[in-house]
Amino acid sequence: MSDTNRYITRRPPLSASSRGLIASGPSVNSPTKVEALRKLVAAGQYNVSPRWLATKIFRAAGVRLP
Repeated sequence: MSDTNRYITRRPPLSASSRGLIASGPSVNSPTKVEALRKLVAAGQYNVSPRWLATKIFRAAGVRLP
């Protein structure tokens, strides 16, 4: 793996209070939020730039953009 461009970092464990906040909050990918966003896009009230979306996907995959 020495010739890959991905670096694995170790994160410290979350404290009990942080875990409680994360577990109690609503999910970002909850079906209700996804459906609300889908309705906004369909109504033309929310625009997603294809370039911005592609950039987010490539960054999440660890691919460097020119």
